[in-house]
Amino acid sequence: MNIVITLVIALVAFLLGAGVVYAILSVQRRNELRQAGTEAQRIIADAKREAETVVSVAELAAKERFLAREQVLEKEWKAKRKELSKLESELAGKEQTLDKSLQQAKDRQNDLTNRERKLTEKEEIVAKEKKEAENLLKGQRAKLEEMAGLTTADAKAELMRQLEYDARKEATRIIKKIEENARDRAKSLARIITTQAVEKMIPYLPLEGAVGMVHLPNEEMKGRVIGREGRNIRAFERVTGVDVIVDDTPEIIMLASHNPLRREIAKLTLEKLVEDGRIHPARIEEFFEKARETVDEAIAQYGRDALFHLGIPTMHEHLVDTIGRMRLRMAHGQNLLEHSMEVAKIALYMAQAVGANTEIVRRAGILHEIGHIEEHLDDSHPTLVAANMAKRFGESPAVVACIAHLHPDHPSTLPEAHLLEAAENLALTAPGVHKEGLEKYVEHMESLEQMVRGFKGVQKVYAMKAGRELLVLVDTQMVDDEYTLWLAKDIAERIEREVRFTGQIKVQVVRESRFVGYAT
Repeated sequence: MNIVITLVIALVAFLLGAGVVYAILSVQRRNELRQAGTEAQRIIADAKREAETVVSVAELAAKERFLAREQVLEKEWKAKRKELSKLESELAGKEQTLDKSLQQAKDRQNDLTNRERKLTEKEEIVAKEKKEAENLLKGQRAKLEEMAGLTTADAKAELMRQLEYDARKEATRIIKKIEENARDRAKSLARIITTQAVEKMIPYLPLEGAVGMVHLPNEEMKGRVIGREGRNIRAFERVTGVDVIVDDTPEIIMLASHNPLRREIAKLTLEKLVEDGRIHPARIEEFFEKARETVDEAIAQYGRDALFHLGIPTMHEHLVDTIGRMRLRMAHGQNLLEHSMEVAKIALYMAQAVGANTEIVRRAGILHEIGHIEEHLDDSHPTLVAANMAKRFGESPAVVACIAHLHPDHPSTLPEAHLLEAAENLALTAPGVHKEGLEKYVEHMESLEQMVRGFKGVQKVYAMKAGRELLVLVDTQMVDDEYTLWLAKDIAERIEREVRFTGQIKVQVVRESRFVGYAT
């Protein structure tokens, strides 16, 4: 009995324990379900927020792409509009040129019509005079027939006089026709010769300004070129005599000078400094001297190449160097060396056509502009300076006479001189070679430098900033500090008296002494 009761109690306790466990498990399950629902709601909310964020980002990216595309289309539209405007401007220019050509053609047609009318009137007058002469001749013959009562000798003499008159008249007409034909043939032949000479030449149309560009490897190099407080640039401008322009253009430094030789040396100096990387005033002077030697060698090579190209075997070394220096100078809106070679070739072709001395014209052609290179303090014309240089350095009298013939006061009867003059005129009248603005600018800068060189003690003169500043370097052995002060004032006063300008011109006179010692 006790065992049964115990079993019953145990069974009841088991059932109660199972119910409690079941209740606890049910409560835990409901809690887990509730937590899972909460977590699901949170995940859904996070997913919604992330989806909204993704949608916003996508919309923003789409708007940015649309805006970028719109900007690209706008740029393309502006470029096409600019191109269309350019085409419209070119079309308008061509229309103006066409209208001008049509007007010229009409003027020529009217001129030809007037000439034909005048020629017709002259022909009518000649025909009338011819008819009157024939009537007069008939009358004379009739009168001779009436004079049959004369002696035979008188009749023969009168007949001979009449025959002689007719023969002279016919001979005069033939001679006049022969002279006209010869003159027309000479004009045609001259036109053919000059045309063939020009056709054999390729016109050289230079586009050279007064600014050279030096490319830098990076933007950091630009700061090294400038130096601390700009000392490197100031030293570079003082040594080379050019203006250094540093702007916002990336990895570019510009060098400005009216003198191509000076600009070329400065450009080579800066390129070597950038390549070396060590930039300071002493280094600038060292590289400047090396660059000047390199450019001098290149100039001599330019001269030798030009003579070899023209087939000139020998010439004085000073003339060869001067010819090479023409490669870096401009005149008549052209490069001097290219212009001189062009003149020499045209004159050579014409000399070959007419049988003139080709050696004279080719030497005179390459030398006729060297007067622009040789520095001289007097007012001599560059053509006469070139002739004197050719004479001084061993050129023949014929070459000297041909060069001097280009000056109005020294005419020559040599056919080679006239061929050289014709070649010079042909080279100068080629379309597009004249640039008067640049020519006057260079002349103004050179005249300023030439004026200041005449002062005592002046060693070098650099006209900079388009003539608004003069950098004058003086000889320390000849000039003291007191004279330097008065020299600047004297130069400024002379410029005020003799030079026409607007604004002001800064005159900067530099007197610098250097003492070097070596410790061993």
